[in-house]
Amino acid sequence: MNTNSSVSSYTEAPNNKKLGHIPGEKGWPVVGCLPRLRTDPFGLAKHHWDKYGPVSRINMGPQPGVMALGPDMAQTLLLDSERNFSTRMGYDYALRTFYGDNLLCLDFDEHKFQRRIMQTSFKTPAMRSYVDTMNPILDKGMEQWVFDKKFRFYDNIKELLLRMTCKVFYGVEAEDEGSAELAQAFIDILDAQMGIVRLDMPGTKFHVGKNGQRFLRKYITRLIPLRRAGDGTDMLSHMCKETKPDGSYFTDEEIVDHASFLLFAAHDTTTSTLTHMMYYLAIEPKWQERLRAEGERIGNDYLEYEDLAAVTELDACFQEAQRLHPSVSVMARRSIRDCELGGHHIPAHTLIFQYPIFTNRMEQYWSKPHSFDPERFFPERNEHKGHAFCHMPFGGGAHKCIGMHFGAMQAKLFTHQFLRKFEFSLPSGYQAGFTYLPMPKEKNGLPLVVKPR
Repeated sequence: MNTNSSVSSYTEAPNNKKLGHIPGEKGWPVVGCLPRLRTDPFGLAKHHWDKYGPVSRINMGPQPGVMALGPDMAQTLLLDSERNFSTRMGYDYALRTFYGDNLLCLDFDEHKFQRRIMQTSFKTPAMRSYVDTMNPILDKGMEQWVFDKKFRFYDNIKELLLRMTCKVFYGVEAEDEGSAELAQAFIDILDAQMGIVRLDMPGTKFHVGKNGQRFLRKYITRLIPLRRAGDGTDMLSHMCKETKPDGSYFTDEEIVDHASFLLFAAHDTTTSTLTHMMYYLAIEPKWQERLRAEGERIGNDYLEYEDLAAVTELDACFQEAQRLHPSVSVMARRSIRDCELGGHHIPAHTLIFQYPIFTNRMEQYWSKPHSFDPERFFPERNEHKGHAFCHMPFGGGAHKCIGMHFGAMQAKLFTHQFLRKFEFSLPSGYQAGFTYLPMPKEKNGLPLVVKPR
């Protein structure tokens, strides 16, 4: 069993590249399967499933690894009862470079310990206060949108959610000094994450992303003593005041790692989910009307915290959008020691990739799996309960997203207001398309024809 004292024994080892005994494909030189992963991750996974079974060899960019498909593999990887798989090393390449030792890049006992830093941030009193903060920001932001031919939902919701989460997470107002640079830092980091050329030198996206990281870390570090001394209700204020068992505060470095990644995870995933929700609601006006009717029964322009459990049809639409277009296209782990997966020998230090979008559309668990059908989540059908891991919008096991209720709450608050204010559809003749990396989105930013109600 792994202990924290032995972390260096697997984090310092290079990725294993000797996987010739596992059937599979390398893909293109240098980029591997990334081109198809960007545009057709389900098709890529289905091809491997049909030809090689649940476990096969694949190259993710320059990194060779193993594709482990289906809910059984997800359950083995995410529950990890034998502690065979490192989350830290699975995301070392993509995330740790920019967000340090955040929760997703910590393993086992250290991960469990560090989750303490957020224990107050997601309790009911804090969540209720976030609702009170978010609703007026959403309201004001939507009123400022310009619904002309250039309107793109993705760009507008991304900017609005970033403004809102900066306030909720850091206590930062849109007009505060450095807020614009803060927003740009997150955009630059996201653009840099998928870069093949990872050189911190002028002229590269990686360098721009690293500059964004440096700004972000300085910005949060400057806020820590202010939030620790104040009486704010933002997440950073809660995190700055959390203590360890000996009564000491978490270090500035620990707070910065967690606070920087938390905003990225909450903001970009919700942007993706809402973009896909609005796409399906645009092509399914009957669901717009169903959600409006449900909202009318609540009777208020804003959803309050206590209303969130009552909007069951809205929740089903949220779940269905996540099923069809999960916010995380690929989940990653790395083996700590030699083990077995799906009947194959997996050497130590092997990268392992799980594709939720494939599991979410398997015919064994979902009727008409490529169709938008929120009723599949209703109690009389409960298709998501066909397997404990056939639908996992927030992951599973020890690393299940600590902010999952916050993410769902953001989406519901926005959608309730948007539907009460507007009717919307796709432009006449428009054919949507989707990309999946670095974050899933409609390829043109989702143009919408929006009319006030």
